[in-house]
Parts: sequence; structure tokens; C-alpha cells
Amino acid sequence: MNGMKSKNVKKQGINKKTAGKMVPKAQAEPQEEIEEYLYMLPVDVTVQDLKPVIQADEEKKDLWKELDLMEVKLSHDSLIFENFMDCFDSASDQTFLKENGVKKVYAFSYQAQDRSAVAQALKDIHAVFGGFIASDTEDLKPIYQPEDF
Repeated sequence: MNGMKSKNVKKQGINKKTAGKMVPKAQAEPQEEIEEYLYMLPVDVTVQDLKPVIQADEEKKDLWKELDLMEVKLSHDSLIFENFMDCFDSASDQTFLKENGVKKVYAFSYQAQDRSAVAQALKDIHAVFGGFIASDTEDLKPIYQPEDF
């Protein structure tokens, strides 16, 4: 029995030694989940058109016109809209766009913790331009509406 007690004391000593060591941030905090979707719009717009309809402080919205990219700073990270039309170049992609009346596609991504702020931004865009949200998957399913967020 005394042998077992000393082993336990030894283990506790090791734990105390490792407990004080620096742990890389990636191991200390769980990775935040990034969500990615595609916003399918029935009109050909740019981020310059989207920017004024998103209800966020102007200093929180940055545009890169040349890239047709917009960043909206949120509480935990940023909501990024990026022109994704060039990625829809196959015949099946073109058929999907035509059948669904899609004129512009933006990929958007955000940290899951910012979901409520993202939902509001999506509703803002939808109120002005309409459209729907597709999953960033091979078959673009499931399909969502902004109220699904």
C-alpha cells in the first residue's frame, strides 16, 4: 500500500510541473468554428451595393473593390463576402444559376459565435435584393433563407 501512495504522489508531482508550463494558444483554447455559405442573388450587384444595406457602423465595414470583397467586423471575428461567380464555370453550375435566377454569387464566412449578427446582415441584404443561401457543398444543398439563421 505504501508503494501505491508514493506512485500517486509522484504522479501528482508531474501534474504540478506540467500545469505551470506554457501551453500553445491553439491547445489552450478550443478552435472556433468557421461557417461558410454561398449567397445567391437574383441581381448582379457588387460589394459597393451590399455595403449600405448592412446595418453596421460604417467604420466596421471595409471594401476591396478590385476583389469585390467586403469585410464586416463583428464581435468575435469578421463576416467576409467574396465574389464567387468565377467558381461557377461548369455547365452544371451555369444550369443551376439559370434555373434559379441567380445573377451573382458571394461566398461568405464567419465565426459561429457571430451567428446572430450575421443573421441580421443576411436579412438586411435579403430585404433589399432577395435571393437565397446555399451550402458550400458540391450539390449546393441544403438551401436556406436568411430567417433560417
